Amino acid sequence: MSKRIIVLGKTETETEMTISVIFWFPITSFPAPQTGGSAWVPVAGVSSGASTAENQAIQAGTVKEEGGSFTFPVGTPVANLEAVLLQAWSNRNAQLNGVGSYQYYGAYNDSSAGWAQT
Repeated sequence: MSKRIIVLGKTETETEMTISVIFWFPITSFPAPQTGGSAWVPVAGVSSGASTAENQAIQAGTVKEEGGSFTFPVGTPVANLEAVLLQAWSNRNAQLNGVGSYQYYGAYNDSSAGWAQT
């Protein structure tokens, strides 16, 4: 996986613009499979969307897709937008640390053994 941040849209008022993105994070342990693929879908003449392999990685849980939106003043330089988005991706990637949603799946507590996981 090499893509990390995909811009899906931009809305604008007289003073602000909001950029909608999805982030892709590599998951190396406890992946959580899902049935759906990416929110990045083809738009004729604009983008081909996520590839088959990218959708399969999302479905397998080895890539975690999360959406977000970021608001900036109109006229913010593109380099500043890119820096903010990359920092947001980096911060969240550090939080995930490659661990998927199934890290605690099946954990339970009982009265004699305390916490366990099967």
